[in-house]
Amino acid sequence: MMPSFELITLTLLKATPLLLAAFGGLICELSGLINFALEGMMLCGAFAAILGAWATGSPWLGLLFGIIAGICASAVHATASLKLGANQIVSSIAVNLLAAGLTGLLLNQIFGVYGTSPTVAKLPEMNALLHRNMPSPDGTFEGISILVPIAFALACGVMACLRWTVAGLRLKACGESPEAAAAAGLSVFRIRFLAACAGGALAGMGGAYLSIGDLSQFVENMTQGRGYLAIAAVILGRWRPAGVFSAVLFFGFCDAASEWLSVRWTAMPAQLFLGLPYAACFTVLAFYSGKRRPPSALGRVE
Repeated sequence: MMPSFELITLTLLKATPLLLAAFGGLICELSGLINFALEGMMLCGAFAAILGAWATGSPWLGLLFGIIAGICASAVHATASLKLGANQIVSSIAVNLLAAGLTGLLLNQIFGVYGTSPTVAKLPEMNALLHRNMPSPDGTFEGISILVPIAFALACGVMACLRWTVAGLRLKACGESPEAAAAAGLSVFRIRFLAACAGGALAGMGGAYLSIGDLSQFVENMTQGRGYLAIAAVILGRWRPAGVFSAVLFFGFCDAASEWLSVRWTAMPAQLFLGLPYAACFTVLAFYSGKRRPPSALGRVE
């Protein structure tokens, strides 16, 4: 396999969880609800996916568990912010802290271990699905989870929905002018709550990819800041689907390059490469300024 193709493949793999989480955050924030809780939603999804796969023996049911866990975490944030009037940033941080503590507690209580769960069956790879009874002659799809094309298809579907459907127009109306949306007969609370749940489902799926798509076990705090990178991608993309998509690919490339270089430049400290995606994120956000602003009513609850 050519090194360039290997790097492209690794970029797609690294970008997959970010893509799901970032588009989940985008849906939520376009409706007018700040969502910095993507890290916690991903973590809940990752643990629930392992728990579901372990309890049922099916990674597909594990994926469903991960999606439901992401929805539950987002529902907590949406209820606290929209119904109880909590500060949306504080609520997001609380969900992240709750997810980190709760998953660690349940890991010990359910599996009786600390740090790492037992291994479970993982989601099938593209190679296994396309070549069930005969191996791929060149191993092109080796190691690529079925969730990778699903994630990119979902991202394209969200982009199309936001641009060309009535539902997308109503969602953006709630984020730009909730008063006008309410005057037009729309339930702003309902649309924002459903947008938060849809975003949580995508973030939970992103977490499930980490545990049963990439690995086959849960590692405590395994998201390692990916939820925050997804938030950065939304901001860097200026709340535009195409911009968010490009930002995710950029961060995925930085993550892939750091891993690719660490294997080849073994004389260099590994920590130098591990910090590359976050350094790139900070640099771009610090020096890049776009013309597009966030939704006018983002963070405002009537």
